[in-house]
Amino acid sequence: MSFGHRLSSSSVCRMEDDKIGALTLSLICTYCLLLVNGYDVPMTLLESAVDQGAVCLDGSPPAYHFSPGFDSGANNWLVHMEGGGWCTSIQDCLARKDTFRGSSKYMKPLSFSGILGNRQKSNPDFYNWNKVKIRYCDGSSFTGDVDEVDPATNLYFRGAKVWLAVIEELLEKGMNKAEKALLSGCSAGGLASILHCDRFHDLVPENATVKCLSDAGFFINTKDISGAESIASYYSNVVGTHVQSANYKINFMFPKLKYTLSIGAIFQAFSGSSTSCLAVFNHDDLQGSAKNLPSSCTARMTPSMCFFPQYVVPEMRTPLFILNAAYDAWQVTTSSDKPMQNLSEKTCAINSILALNLQIKNILAPSSADPHKTWSNCKLDIKQCSSDQLETMHGFRSQFLSALPVLENSSIGMFINSCYAHCQSGSQDTWLAADSPSLNNTPIATAVGDWFYGRTMFQKIDCAYPCDSSCINRAED
Repeated sequence: MSFGHRLSSSSVCRMEDDKIGALTLSLICTYCLLLVNGYDVPMTLLESAVDQGAVCLDGSPPAYHFSPGFDSGANNWLVHMEGGGWCTSIQDCLARKDTFRGSSKYMKPLSFSGILGNRQKSNPDFYNWNKVKIRYCDGSSFTGDVDEVDPATNLYFRGAKVWLAVIEELLEKGMNKAEKALLSGCSAGGLASILHCDRFHDLVPENATVKCLSDAGFFINTKDISGAESIASYYSNVVGTHVQSANYKINFMFPKLKYTLSIGAIFQAFSGSSTSCLAVFNHDDLQGSAKNLPSSCTARMTPSMCFFPQYVVPEMRTPLFILNAAYDAWQVTTSSDKPMQNLSEKTCAINSILALNLQIKNILAPSSADPHKTWSNCKLDIKQCSSDQLETMHGFRSQFLSALPVLENSSIGMFINSCYAHCQSGSQDTWLAADSPSLNNTPIATAVGDWFYGRTMFQKIDCAYPCDSSCINRAED
């Protein structure tokens, strides 16, 4: 096996299944970090946030990594939110709380690279900025906000409090004097960068240049290969789980009847796409995750629908850059049957680099829609897809492009390539390298930098697979 930069997550998983030794796995992790040209950044535990109720799923303090800016970037801030899926049920969140995705007790130091890199040659526009990575430990894209804790589970749904506590800490560290600020994130963090974008803008100095970047966070509302609305149901369960559901009531209006139901029951019973009923929500009365979703969306739609960027972005006030693969590996590939708690952080770090999420359900071809596993090979390697499967994936691409905001919006930047990938800003090989992905001969780092600084409004959409030879398809060996 060649440990080149196209090492696949399936290869790593096979090695783990073969009970590869801890030393060998450690060497692979070290090699992967060297490949992305990263540098170690210590972790800060925000102990003071515990008294404010800002804690991870297990009640441990939130955490972040901070690399100070210097020279001309000393007053510029890049705040990046970690991704890592969502938990959609109490059982799901209980499993998550005993991992680094739900507890800071299991978190380790990280290396920064790509958009968080500190070398001018490999990150020319942001290398000397203050750079922060907020660790993700709530499972709701930093939206959960429930004061009560069920003693039977001891789960804390406090993602929104975690996000705000870290931002307030950064303001005290100097972000209150920011001249430029960029809120970014990958996957679930990329979705969070959309959901929290305008709120972030309101918290930094009024005269600062503030923009947001969503990397692989533009999840679309569409049916899976069986015709089911799996992802709508999935997000309904996320909102229903991260909400106060005991006695809180809202009114649900049908054409002739009025019903009063618990909010948790409503979120988990309805995907929000129904046209036969209308949810009447007062945003001030919403609870938990729902109240931290953009009010411009929840005023019009069932809150769980506001996890879909296509319903949020048109109403955003802050400039946004959408970086996404039209054949996004998370939205197309399968989930693993391997429980999250059995994965070490080292293994998950590799999988993050390789951009295949092994813990969570997906949009186009979830396991529930493919009981005979006819899509298994295709989901691991796009070159193994049949002609019919490729046609289905091209159809998904068409739906994805239709969900994007109109290009006439001059504040929205866009880099939509036809790679089979997921998250392209955090690794040096995809952010800016000799053979990194490009559109119109422009690598991602240049496109984002040109957009942020107003040098060029980059809005490019790739041709259909397999036309793009610059792709680093993350499922390849």
